[in-house]
Amino acid sequence: MLSARRWLGRLRAPRVEPVEWSRSLKVRFREASAAERDGFLAAGYQARHFFPHRWYALQKCGPDGARLAQGMSGVREPGRLWQLLLYATSPAIDEFPDQLFFDPELNWHQQHSNRRGLAASVSVAVDGDTAYTAAHQSDLVQRISRHRTFKTRVERVFQGWHRLLLNAIAGFAADQGLHRVLVPSAQLAMTHTDQSRTVQPELFERVYDRAVRHQFAVTPDRGWWRIELKRNRGALAPTTRRQELIESPRTLCLAHDIERGLGHRDVEPEFAREADREAPAALDRMLEIERRAGVRCTYDVVGTLLEEVRARIERDGHCLAFHSYDHGPGEQLQACRRVDYRIKGYRPPRSVLTPELSDSALCWHNFEWLASSEYSLGSRVPRLVNRVVRIPILLDDFSMHRDGVSFDEWAGQAIRLLKEREFMVLSLHDCYGKHWLPGYERFLTDLKQLACLRTLDEVAADLFLASAA
Repeated sequence: MLSARRWLGRLRAPRVEPVEWSRSLKVRFREASAAERDGFLAAGYQARHFFPHRWYALQKCGPDGARLAQGMSGVREPGRLWQLLLYATSPAIDEFPDQLFFDPELNWHQQHSNRRGLAASVSVAVDGDTAYTAAHQSDLVQRISRHRTFKTRVERVFQGWHRLLLNAIAGFAADQGLHRVLVPSAQLAMTHTDQSRTVQPELFERVYDRAVRHQFAVTPDRGWWRIELKRNRGALAPTTRRQELIESPRTLCLAHDIERGLGHRDVEPEFAREADREAPAALDRMLEIERRAGVRCTYDVVGTLLEEVRARIERDGHCLAFHSYDHGPGEQLQACRRVDYRIKGYRPPRSVLTPELSDSALCWHNFEWLASSEYSLGSRVPRLVNRVVRIPILLDDFSMHRDGVSFDEWAGQAIRLLKEREFMVLSLHDCYGKHWLPGYERFLTDLKQLACLRTLDEVAADLFLASAA
């Protein structure tokens, strides 16, 4: 049964602040530079645990954030969920190569937001005047054995990541005017960890039990460590509030729907058979042209085709997203997740927003962005609403197939629209490749002169950063 305090807290409307893309986005964060080390020592931190860092509080669920919040604290609304990202800064990261922070096998959760230095993250659920945390993790430190050349140095420099993360959590709660933070005990955290993983109790105890009890005056509370902020005011190390700008030029995103004949089998079976034969070669051709042009695109791939094509797509640094599981009826999100657990984006077939694609369901299944037609989303630019980035697609190539529009006519329309807009997404299908591939290289040359080409993952990451409290 909920206490009166928690029941009243849940009557408060979740904090939902839409963030809209623009060419200049303001990003807020807190920072502890090397010069602020003494403030951490005064608050009880040991010198070996400190490294210069900054942290961002994003309007984002974080990996499994929705599942953990519901299962551990009972918070269901996406608008109550946050993710804190803690980045190490210079000089702590100067000796390490970029590869260390962007390698997808090391940075498994891929939450770096296109920035160097991600050291740790945590999911936070806010309920009334209380913040509940889950999934305190550092891919950088916990998976560094995959880069043994840097293992000793990384473990030495960033050994205090979980302690600095606790300070960021308490700082976030104080900034939000909350009264307390509840951190799970090691036992509670292990109970809600994926049971297919090998759980190391000593690691959980170090991260969830020892650090919080060392730094704060805590009270056990039904499997949680309760930190009353008023009582622990002296244990909160000071950080400086800062802001920066993300400046973007005119932006264009090219998205490819990789579906072969799946979208036509029920209406044009002969064309579907033709597409099944020709689309694989069309994929190779578009990748070759983009490689020569030096551009990266977003490939929305039907889940049943993903394992067959992903190596070719990822080799050139393109972004992968799902274009449903099988381009058919029925539930798609869970089926997609059985194919791949980390892909961030979802593009529904024919831009049909089915009831399955609710904010709660997308967050539950760890989708960070949804790309669909401008008409279906009701927006001309990307918007972050309720922890999901919605990215509108202005123009696709269906008119070349359905209406016989020539590629030159279609490309001319795209160029005119791009000159009128600051942001635009174009969608091209593998199954219609015969219409546009002959002129694609020239088209890319024209586009590159007018706009900066980016992936939908990159656009979504900027909006999440701009949502920082």
